[in-house]
Amino acid sequence: MKKVLTLLLFALLVALIGCAKKATIPPITEWSTYQDPYFKVSFSHPKGWHIVSDAGKVSFFSSEGSVQKFFDPSSKAEEGAQIVVSYQRLDTMKSLEEYVNELKSDLTSSGYVLKGVDPATIDETPASRVSYSGKFDQQTRLEAQRVVAIKDTVIYTATFAAFNDYYAPYAAVVDSFIATAHLPKTKVVLSTEELTVPSAEFDTFSNAILEISYPNNFETSVPQTKGEVLFSLIIQGYRKDSNIMVDVRPAKGLTVEKVLDQNSKFFKPTSKGESTIDGLRAPYLNYSLAKGTESRAYFLVKNDKVYRVILNYYQPAKKDFLPAFEKSIASLHIK
Repeated sequence: MKKVLTLLLFALLVALIGCAKKATIPPITEWSTYQDPYFKVSFSHPKGWHIVSDAGKVSFFSSEGSVQKFFDPSSKAEEGAQIVVSYQRLDTMKSLEEYVNELKSDLTSSGYVLKGVDPATIDETPASRVSYSGKFDQQTRLEAQRVVAIKDTVIYTATFAAFNDYYAPYAAVVDSFIATAHLPKTKVVLSTEELTVPSAEFDTFSNAILEISYPNNFETSVPQTKGEVLFSLIIQGYRKDSNIMVDVRPAKGLTVEKVLDQNSKFFKPTSKGESTIDGLRAPYLNYSLAKGTESRAYFLVKNDKVYRVILNYYQPAKKDFLPAFEKSIASLHIK
């Protein structure tokens, strides 16, 4: 009898130790919206999750400590959950069914167990949800779902994965992506005249530095910076002589008056003026560097940084370009 009691106590002690080792999984209490400034995709994700951004891909981890576990599942790193959202232009036209079949083949050859493929819809675009799992060792099991959609030669994927006990509490993350994701609008083929004139409809560029609206028949690009330039943005339309350019440089303690004075020597202005952008003084210079083209350069100083915003537009179409560009500049918000 004493031996039986001893064994029961030992079993209870082991069970208690096992329970004590289980990490507390914090619930999702708030959600935030992520917007990709280049692919123009937005969706909800758990607020406070650790974010890792890369070109065409963004990853959200339930904790910073769990990042290593996803890179090396066999490690002793902290367990957790993640969702990875990526976008990639297709070199060759491929149907959703073809892509899913390739994905299933790749997962199977990698040792994962397929659990099913279900239809889904993302922002009115047909999608597929592929569920699968894998076991790395006796203590490490991964459950995952990958949602795939193809729109306008771009493939959008959202992969939710979690280790062991983290899957069920966080499975709503992938459901939230499906319910809240917004994909870029399909672009209508426009005539040359429609392409030339700025559209009345505006899109928004947003990143950690600034936010600005612009005509939706224009494109945004972020050139590689050189020298002291911290950030550069170009908003370009069909006409190469009509655009908006923004660059950010260190102010080095200079006031906006001093910045304006220094730049006046280079721009050779025909006139000067002053406006207010995002609650900041924004003096500007009007000038012309080429025949048939007029330009304007605004200067702002915030957080010891100089924000220079330059408008270039085709002078014979000034009535079309300048109001649209001024509307864009008025929307500028510095973060």
